[in-house]
Amino acid sequence: MNKRLPFILMLSVCGMAAADDGSTPMMPDGSRDMYVGLALAGRSASAAGEQRPSALRLLFQARWSNGVFISASGVAGIDLADTAGVEYGPLLAMSNARTPGDSRRLRGTQAISGSTDAGGFFNLDLGNDMRLRTSVVYDTSAGGLRAEAGVQKSWSGLAPHHTLSLSAGVALADGAVMRERYEVRRDLGGARDYRPSAGVDGINAGVNWNWELSSKWLVSSALTATRLGAQPAASPVVERRTLLILSSGLAYRF
Repeated sequence: MNKRLPFILMLSVCGMAAADDGSTPMMPDGSRDMYVGLALAGRSASAAGEQRPSALRLLFQARWSNGVFISASGVAGIDLADTAGVEYGPLLAMSNARTPGDSRRLRGTQAISGSTDAGGFFNLDLGNDMRLRTSVVYDTSAGGLRAEAGVQKSWSGLAPHHTLSLSAGVALADGAVMRERYEVRRDLGGARDYRPSAGVDGINAGVNWNWELSSKWLVSSALTATRLGAQPAASPVVERRTLLILSSGLAYRF
């Protein structure tokens, strides 16, 4: 499985938006909102059986008044809407490569070529600091479609300089994407034959906490849980059905 998949399932309700705090106010012409920093991140065993490393991760997110946004998770896009409370436009999402030799557990699986996937997103302000966030992306490696939908609720008045966001969502994939990630063939060395079809890739829930230490410095922390769908969970490559990701870091805002 793509090593970035837990982040895609969780935060993107991935790259579906440009801001972690859930707010997307209209920006003055020529302005930008950007931060960069480092975070310590750890995760439980992934579905493909990789290790559970704790590692430094880049914190980077930027949005410009012309609608362009980009993040360190490998997501970039352009918001073409000119109405407050609505966002839509094209989306690009990068993914890592995988070969069956990456892990003993991956024997009998398909190789995944690192690629840039293309699609679009649509976000809608539901009021009371709540948003609907959706995206559809064509997976160029698998030759199929991935879709995500979720909601995010934010609170900025719980304490001075603190913002809390809760999110929940679902990730869907067609048969081509499911087979690339989870299919196993015994004749290629796999434990048994397994061929999934289109369906729910996973459901996710997360919490994000931002603490503004000053007008420039920001502490950003997140905890996310992803529960794989029934078909991915039944694959021999899956070690655990529930994936957890925890990260916390310091960033400088420009």
